[in-house]
Amino acid sequence: MARLNGTPGHDPREPHRADAAERENASVVRHEERLVINRERVDAGRARLRKYVVEEPVRQEVTVAAEEPDMVRTPVTAEERQAFLDGRELAVGEDEVILYRTEPVVQTVRVPYQRVRLVAKRVEHTEVVEDTLRKERVDVETLGDPRA
Repeated sequence: MARLNGTPGHDPREPHRADAAERENASVVRHEERLVINRERVDAGRARLRKYVVEEPVRQEVTVAAEEPDMVRTPVTAEERQAFLDGRELAVGEDEVILYRTEPVVQTVRVPYQRVRLVAKRVEHTEVVEDTLRKERVDVETLGDPRA
């Protein structure tokens, strides 16, 4: 018959028949569960930049100007008066002034205004993780008369 490893005279298949030395040093290992919480990075969706054109009416006031003729009367100079009195004719002629006005000239110009970039911003928050853990308890059980 094959011999089982263990203490001489002790049959490991019969745990209640341990010798006195083992009874004085009897022990068990108690276990309990712990939570091990790790984090995993998962795909949470997509974000995309899409540029499009909208039209909006614009109203802006602009000041314009126009020139109008205006007669300015000045007294005759002493020279002109003397020429008339001397019988000379006053010069006859025409003079002309060019009148101008300003008009609004509207054009649209496309200019770079702003660069928009899309980046992923990390936002942290705290979540409560709940689970049920099992723990081993150890009690002493007395069999028979403890004084014997």
